Amino acid sequence: MIWRPSHHLRIVQAADAVTTAGSFVIAFSLWDRFRRLTEISTPIRVTTNDFTLIFGFSLLWVIIFNMLGAYSYQRFTSLWKELTNVVKTTFIGVCVFFAAHYFLRFGNIPRTYILAFTFVNLLFLALEKTGLFYLAKELRKRGISRKRVIIVGTGNKTREFIEVLKKNIGLGLDIIGLISEKPVWIEKDILGYPILGGLKDFEKVLHSHIINEVIICLLSNQFGSIRVALDCCEKEGVQVRIFSDVFGPIVKSLQIDQIYGMKIISITHTLDREVDLYIKRLIDIIVSGFLLILLIPLFVIISILIKVTSRGPIFYHLNWVGKDRKPIKGNKFRTMVNNAELFQDQLQSKNEMKGPVFKIKNDPRITRVGKFLRKYSLDELPQLWCVFVGDLSLVGPRPPLINEVKKYESWHRRRLSVKPGLTCLWQVNGRQKISDFDSWTNMDMEYIDNWTLRLDFKILLKTIPVIFRGTGV
Repeated sequence: MIWRPSHHLRIVQAADAVTTAGSFVIAFSLWDRFRRLTEISTPIRVTTNDFTLIFGFSLLWVIIFNMLGAYSYQRFTSLWKELTNVVKTTFIGVCVFFAAHYFLRFGNIPRTYILAFTFVNLLFLALEKTGLFYLAKELRKRGISRKRVIIVGTGNKTREFIEVLKKNIGLGLDIIGLISEKPVWIEKDILGYPILGGLKDFEKVLHSHIINEVIICLLSNQFGSIRVALDCCEKEGVQVRIFSDVFGPIVKSLQIDQIYGMKIISITHTLDREVDLYIKRLIDIIVSGFLLILLIPLFVIISILIKVTSRGPIFYHLNWVGKDRKPIKGNKFRTMVNNAELFQDQLQSKNEMKGPVFKIKNDPRITRVGKFLRKYSLDELPQLWCVFVGDLSLVGPRPPLINEVKKYESWHRRRLSVKPGLTCLWQVNGRQKISDFDSWTNMDMEYIDNWTLRLDFKILLKTIPVIFRGTGV
């Protein structure tokens, strides 16, 4: 699949369903016209149940596409692979249709109509996929959905890869710079791209730039020198792609594709469950949208209380780091005196958290209303809007501030490989008792490695009594 953001994926899935539904209708129109000319069959009576069947089988086509991996992200997927998935999906779908018709007897459906549908569906899905394939390339040429990457390597493989990217802007990769595999390098740049450092500087470079992916371009005899890069990317959850002439055994999930004569290996470190993630997003939208409407009176009351009891704005604006290190903005009801962040340095010695997070139990900057809001987590209600628009989820690692991320150790950064959320394991497992950020992060790693929808529901159910007990201060 050539699309990355989840909303793009939903659009493509909807396009597949609509195209398949349209194929049923168009095939019927063509078949009926042919029937009248040749009188090869009796007319088919169309009922409302037929539209239900069309809707159901259109969703089935989407499910088959998903089972074939057509919706799993792969920027280097070729058009040929897209069309191959079309043929496989149509073949499997028609076989299921025949089987279902045989056992359930939908009605008098001639085999000639099924044959017509098969060809129409193949044609229209192929046209759809081709159109979307070139649309994605055109959008990337215009600067939409591009990725910032660094390349490990300075040899011939790197030069070959750069030349291909220059000729194919539609791949949507922007090279920030290169990492030299040699301890000493002479050239200051290669083909116009700067060398940012050696392998020993890899972690520093990764932290000092906004990097979406790492491309490793090395020969098979050079792979022993990149262990530090692979380890760092694994710890921090950064996507790795390898352009090489070697395909040895590699731990973790990988996918191999060919495009423009290049063999590309993609390594990921997080679970890829598109259907579950879609359901998770759907739940986020429904629950957050419902609560935003339901809690309007409470929002008004809290806003008035904040405004009449202390000087300053109603909301406190935060600059967070979201999934894949994307900067996001959030809002909370203001619970401290105005400009409270200016006094944090004076209170640093009282910080009760070990690590990059600042937290003290009886913070003198908190207002009387703010203390009540924090106790019952009411200050976090405006974040429901962030959930609704997709920056946050209901469940996920707590979003960190930009300044906190700068103080992270390398392995802490893996928290940024998934979408942050309003509540998490740390929230429901006695956050007041945890004073070590490493322990907090270990809980987030447990969540990332074992994520299921069931775990999300479990955390949400545990969050409710925590809020009513008032242990949020």
